[in-house]
Amino acid sequence: MDDNSRLAGNILEKKIGQYDSNFKNFIAPGEITVTITLDEYRMLTANNATREAAIKAAEKDKYARETEIKAVKEENARLKGENYDLKTKIDELMAQRSEMERADA
Repeated sequence: MDDNSRLAGNILEKKIGQYDSNFKNFIAPGEITVTITLDEYRMLTANNATREAAIKAAEKDKYARETEIKAVKEENARLKGENYDLKTKIDELMAQRSEMERADA
């Protein structure tokens, strides 16, 4: 009976999330497990490392693109302001030209 209560305690500890120290590799009775070969394990860890490297590269690329987008947006706003200033200047010059033509006539 003592073994059963200890086993039940171990199962309960594992099921409620105590996966530290000796509970990491503990298999609870009735728990579904999978056995893999060392080669399969190596492939899984290699794939995981490769995927993490790809994610980091994608994050760097994303940061570079976001920085570029921000710079382009700032340039766009600056050019819109410059365009507005030039249009205003053109309108003023056209108004002056019209006044001069009226004065000459």
